[in-house]
Amino acid sequence: MKDIKILHCSDLHFDTPFSELDKDFAEKRREDLRETFGNIVNLAKKEEVDVLLICGDLFDNQRVMRTTLDYIRRKLEEIPEISVFIAPGNHDPYNEKTFYTMIDWPLNVHIFKSDMEAVYIEDKNITVYGQGFSEYYERESFLKEFSSKFKINEKHINIMALHGDISDRGKTNEYNPITPYEIGESNMDYIALGHRHSFSGIKKEKNTRYSYCGNPEGRAFDEKGEKGVVLGSISKDNVDLNFIPICKRKYEEVSLNIENALTYEDISNNIISSIPKDSRHKDIYKVILLGEVKEDFSINLEVLKEKLSKHFYYMKLKDSTEIKLDYNIISKEFTLKGLYTKKMLEKIKKAEKDEDKRLLKEALKAGIQCLSNKELIL
Repeated sequence: MKDIKILHCSDLHFDTPFSELDKDFAEKRREDLRETFGNIVNLAKKEEVDVLLICGDLFDNQRVMRTTLDYIRRKLEEIPEISVFIAPGNHDPYNEKTFYTMIDWPLNVHIFKSDMEAVYIEDKNITVYGQGFSEYYERESFLKEFSSKFKINEKHINIMALHGDISDRGKTNEYNPITPYEIGESNMDYIALGHRHSFSGIKKEKNTRYSYCGNPEGRAFDEKGEKGVVLGSISKDNVDLNFIPICKRKYEEVSLNIENALTYEDISNNIISSIPKDSRHKDIYKVILLGEVKEDFSINLEVLKEKLSKHFYYMKLKDSTEIKLDYNIISKEFTLKGLYTKKMLEKIKKAEKDEDKRLLKEALKAGIQCLSNKELIL
């Protein structure tokens, strides 16, 4: 039996607000998403795949630009020879308010709705199964009764597109809680999954391979590193699928100890020399400053950001430094600074939660700077 070639992607989240970025950069990132989707379609065409699987959360929320809808349609019109299957997810359920009904989809596109379906592609000998979300929450597994409802033709190559969150047997969640057991019982050759935003690796349960491809473009600093798609071939005897990085920009986080820095120039040179130039000019960085600094060096992040702006595409700074002082000695002084330090150390000692301790330490640092006649930094 001839192999088939597939490309599996998910979680594009078109027109994400990117609320942690300023307005202009947020719009640039929304355009990056469109460009990355275009690159996914171009890759599918270049690799001559038989099937493109889009496993949910194509859209992010209840607002989308008409130009985005037009762009999606036009790109998919460029690959009429490729069968495209979309399984809507929890962010973009297929119902009366869906954006899916606002696009005049090309004939090669099939959208799975609220009931499990099987679509047979005769000339390829492929059966594609799938089901989409119809509400924001789907608390029952779409695979719960799959094995009893569908008789699998083992002479076909059988694949499935789903959006859902894998759950241990006996446990549940609100996002189609499929289980590894149900995956194994499905008798699929491959199940393409969406919902989780990191590549899971190609896994196996009984004779069924499955994976989360992750999202193709990170959207925040909790989605760091390479993002991409899954591409490769499937036959009855073998599954040869690989993760292919495709994101335009990566979110990256770097922690730097600056305790020997005496000036803003020292800090900026340290940051610049620690990150490759190509990555600085392309990717999105959060730089966390660590270490102890002198009491009379109150770091103004806006000043530092201005010095670094021409060296980065986009960067965010966080000051997690501490003042180089012996707080125990200061707490014994009969001064306002000494009394303040003594009270704050007592509060830090009594605090039970790590987050409370962190906030109190920041307050101690800010108070010492203020009482030392330096600018208050929050």
